[in-house]
Amino acid sequence: MLERIDQKLEQPQLQELLSYAVFPDPKVLEAVIEQYHTQDQMHLYGYQEDGEWIGVIGCVEQADTTDILRIRHLAIAPHERGKGYGRGILLELLETAQPSVLLAEADDEGAEFYRNIGFTVIGNGELNAASERYLCRYEVEEEEE
Repeated sequence: MLERIDQKLEQPQLQELLSYAVFPDPKVLEAVIEQYHTQDQMHLYGYQEDGEWIGVIGCVEQADTTDILRIRHLAIAPHERGKGYGRGILLELLETAQPSVLLAEADDEGAEFYRNIGFTVIGNGELNAASERYLCRYEVEEEEE
């Protein structure tokens, strides 16, 4: 089940999960944790199964709107990767937060992950450590009555 964990980041297991999605530097991790604690437009969710935290997803509301979310962090425990948890967490985020648009920035591998879920992937031409970055966009279809 996906739940908001912005204020639970004192738990070492959650900090470790979040660390997989940030630059590997304790100061960067501290800064990111502080952002989730203090910035109202940033939301961090955790996925727990059988009492164990499996993954985290963090997003930020786009300026002046709550229906466009940008994924900032997505991490799955190393021993749980490849089991569909990343896809499941994204689908639960769509259901929980109910954005009209979900955005993410990714490298080659991440772009393929998002493409397989149904995101539109656009190369933005930027290079980061010799890897192209991509903008991934998912538009939620309105349900017909």
